Amino acid sequence: MNQNIIEYYRQLRVSEDLMAAFSLSKTPEDVADTAVEQGDKLGFSFTKEEALAAGMNFKALCSQAVNDDELTEFELEMISAGLITATPRTPKH
Repeated sequence: MNQNIIEYYRQLRVSEDLMAAFSLSKTPEDVADTAVEQGDKLGFSFTKEEALAAGMNFKALCSQAVNDDELTEFELEMISAGLITATPRTPKH
């Protein structure tokens, strides 16, 4: 997965302002377009196709971006809706 998408998602997941930019997105393509546009504003370069692929593999994106942080409310909602599954993290030693 493109490292820029992972870094962008790390910022997105904790920023209400960035999340608000997605409020009008109705389709996965809208979400990908918004991600590319907003990511570019922050200096992250990735394509719409890479954003779509990351969205289709949201579980992997979360696991790479979250590290040992707690899941956000949005991520918990995605899990409770059955859109992704949570896997227990093993503490790093």
